[in-house]
Amino acid sequence: MDAPAPGPTATAVGLDMFQRVGAPFDHFDECLGFLRERQARSADSRVNGGWSTNTSLGHPVMEATGWVSYVIGAARTGLVTGGPDARAAYGWLVNNQNADGGWGSLVGCPSRVWLTCLGLRALHQLNPYADAINTGLEWLMAARGESGGWGETPGRPPTVTHTSFALVTILELRPQWNDTRTVPAFEWLTAHLDTTRLDDRDARVESYNTSFLDQNGASVVWQTVMPHYGLAFAASALLRHPKGAPAELLSGAFETIASGQLPSGAWPNVHGGSGESIWSVAPFVNALSDLRRVSPALSSDQIFWSPSLVVIQRADAGDQPLTAIIRAQRRARFARAFGRHWSVALLSLSALLGILLVGLERFSWQDFTLGLILPLGLFATEQYRNRRTT
Repeated sequence: MDAPAPGPTATAVGLDMFQRVGAPFDHFDECLGFLRERQARSADSRVNGGWSTNTSLGHPVMEATGWVSYVIGAARTGLVTGGPDARAAYGWLVNNQNADGGWGSLVGCPSRVWLTCLGLRALHQLNPYADAINTGLEWLMAARGESGGWGETPGRPPTVTHTSFALVTILELRPQWNDTRTVPAFEWLTAHLDTTRLDDRDARVESYNTSFLDQNGASVVWQTVMPHYGLAFAASALLRHPKGAPAELLSGAFETIASGQLPSGAWPNVHGGSGESIWSVAPFVNALSDLRRVSPALSSDQIFWSPSLVVIQRADAGDQPLTAIIRAQRRARFARAFGRHWSVALLSLSALLGILLVGLERFSWQDFTLGLILPLGLFATEQYRNRRTT
């Protein structure tokens, strides 16, 4: 990740990428051995079977255990000699579920949407019939905001990142929930997604403190920082849209993902620096692999083939000709662009009109300059608030 020392989370995420793409990996067994070596062993059921991050002071946490458990479950390594103990990992996940049904970094820490999704996906791979899955889904659905989306925690403003990850999780566990239980969240997502940005300006980084009591009863505290790439998670979610993947948003998302890749193979650091980590690769690899294996068409859609083009016409499009549908998409694109950039357009129009009136000697350059100070200041303030890192 950001540090040179190998960690179980980065190792698991790296293995997951090879598994998703279906590419052979010569060091697969070595990675499994490393994960087994780093798996906690303890008489305490809330510690045994989990994994710590390189920053959690040796204490197993969901940020690592969720990813590792998901990967060993998806790769079916439970019977591999020398591999991690899948049963112990399952026990850690169950024993660290909070009483409210969600998961925090460990039992007793406040439940968070991202970590609950990690726990649910991991449990589903290890035992899809676990009772903890039902209570976890109940917490996740109750954590959704009135607008239909999810934020970092219940009551927080919804973000594209958390809404997308929650939708992918829910439909991975319960594909039949493609109804009123998920449609409002998809409507919120399509209304708020900006496909021109790789990151989510409202959730670039998720930061919070984690604490536990050591053997002497002293409180140990550390800070957890998780970078997020909202567009990658949104692209994976859009492919699972109950009404069919929205073509314009989906194509815009993958166009931005494809054009944003760096020559090294990674994508730009969400922090804005020059450093790269596995987190600036994995979400995009997952989204691109989803594009290869998740069909954007529904069973009721009509598909038109040509030598170089595939057209998917939604079943609810009726008898509209293809040209009318294309014109409607263009109008929708213009409306969304205007909704995002209306303040820039209004300010530019005011400046052009002012220059014209100065040229006609209706008022002086001094009056024109003074008249632009307030709107320029408000515009700059708004842009700063929208773009600042959380």
